Amino acid sequence: MKKSLLKKKKVHKKKSEKRKSGAWRNLSIGRKYTAVFLLIGVLFITAGSLAFYQLQEGQNDVGTIEDEGKNINSMLEIATLMQNKYLDVSYYVSTTSDKYRTSFQETQESLIQLENQMEGRFSSAEMKEIFAEIRSDNEKIDQLFLNAVVNAVENNNMSTAMKQNNSVAEATSANIEKVTELTKMMHKEQSGLVTNANQNIGSAIWVLTGVIAAALIIGIIFMYFVSKSVTSNLKKVVVTTSEVAKGNLAVADVDYSSRDEIGQLAAAVNQMKTNIRQIVGNVSNVSGRVSNQSTALNRAAEEVKAGNEQVASTMEELSTGAETQANSASHLSEEMSDFLQRIQASEKNGQEIARTSQDVSRLTTDGASMMEQSTAQMKRIDDIVTDAVEKVQGLDKHSDEISKLVLVIKDIADQTNLLSLNAAIEAARAGEHGKGFAVVADEVRKLAEQVANSVTEITYIVDNIQNETSHVVVSLNTGYDEVKTGSEQMEATGKSFTTINEAVADMADKIHGISENLQEIAQNGGNMNNLIEDIASVSEESAAGVEQAAASAQETSSSMEEVSESAHQLAALAEQMNDEIKAFKL
Repeated sequence: MKKSLLKKKKVHKKKSEKRKSGAWRNLSIGRKYTAVFLLIGVLFITAGSLAFYQLQEGQNDVGTIEDEGKNINSMLEIATLMQNKYLDVSYYVSTTSDKYRTSFQETQESLIQLENQMEGRFSSAEMKEIFAEIRSDNEKIDQLFLNAVVNAVENNNMSTAMKQNNSVAEATSANIEKVTELTKMMHKEQSGLVTNANQNIGSAIWVLTGVIAAALIIGIIFMYFVSKSVTSNLKKVVVTTSEVAKGNLAVADVDYSSRDEIGQLAAAVNQMKTNIRQIVGNVSNVSGRVSNQSTALNRAAEEVKAGNEQVASTMEELSTGAETQANSASHLSEEMSDFLQRIQASEKNGQEIARTSQDVSRLTTDGASMMEQSTAQMKRIDDIVTDAVEKVQGLDKHSDEISKLVLVIKDIADQTNLLSLNAAIEAARAGEHGKGFAVVADEVRKLAEQVANSVTEITYIVDNIQNETSHVVVSLNTGYDEVKTGSEQMEATGKSFTTINEAVADMADKIHGISENLQEIAQNGGNMNNLIEDIASVSEESAAGVEQAAASAQETSSSMEEVSESAHQLAALAEQMNDEIKAFKL
């Protein structure tokens, strides 16, 4: 029972191995090489990942080393601040200057701040305990200075101050030794981190080197087996194709059942060999039939040649008649083209006359309208001149009235002058009492003389106005007569323009009708010319077709001669082909 189970397991194992081997063989060559490169790539990625992990660990150690170095520097700075505090205490005791007390307090604050920063940065319990002792001792030193030393100095008890200063020095020295011990422990821890970082980097280098070497070895092994498989199978295909190239179609098929590129090539070569064998057999059979048919083709070519010669003679006669017809149609087309050009020129002139008559009609219409406007304007001028004549005549009447008023004023001035003379005489008679009245009488006399002079000037001006008014009245009457005559002439001219406008409009309508008739004639002439050109074109094409047919008949005749000659050559080639086919081994 156990033996049968073991046999079944072995059989199942062999079948699974065959399936795996078959799957690998059926992969294409490109995929096989790709699989090898992917395997190498996976190995390189694995090596890179391991090296990256080791280097990352080393980088973390380097970061820790840097932090540890900063902590060591901080501890050294703490020791320096402790030493500075002791110096401030010594200077304060020796000089009793408050600036050293202030400096001590500032240094104390810096030291406390730095201690707070260092709190929690120690990895071991021992280091934390030592740092706690350092902080405690530092606080004791601060209390010793602030309570004992400062009080002794303020009380001027210098001996006590010196003793307390010595106590501060001893406590500071002991505390600095603890700082030094803690710093040594930190240096030792830093050295361990450096060693660990170097080990991680060395491990990364060795891992990377080993994996790269393994990847190269495995890649070379796989590449060797893949290349060997491809080369051996290609040799089988090359041997078979060489035999086929030599004419040996009876060679055995390539034995390769894989579905990769070589398997496809082997199947193609086997199919090509089978197809060539069939083609050679078919060609051998066809060459015999070609030899028999070439004789019949030669006889048919002779008969076609004789018929083509008769067709060529008939086509030559048809070509002569078609050429004569084409020449006549071309001459008629030229005459019709000349007639059509004259009709088109007349039609263009008619259109030009129509446009000109329309322009003349538009101008006469504008002239009639302008004459109507001028007549209306002359009527308005007539009204204005009439009104001006009436107003000037009224001005003449008012001038006469002014003259009458001037005469009245003159009489008043004369009477005033007489009264002033009488007043002067009476004033002279009155003597001293009449002097004032004499002055008034003299002024009245002067005023009367001025009025008389003004009246004389006004009379002169009024006379001039009356004279000019008379001339203006005469001129206006003359202008009125001329305006009236011009209005009558403008009215007559307007009537003439209206008559001309009607005549020009009638002429434009008639010219437009003539232009449309000429345009229709030109269009019909163009259609007729197109028909004549079509006839000429068809005649020329017929002549050309006949000539081409004749030429084709001649070419066919010569082609039949070539066919006959080719038939002889074909028979010879068929014999030669039979001889060459015998070289193949079917």
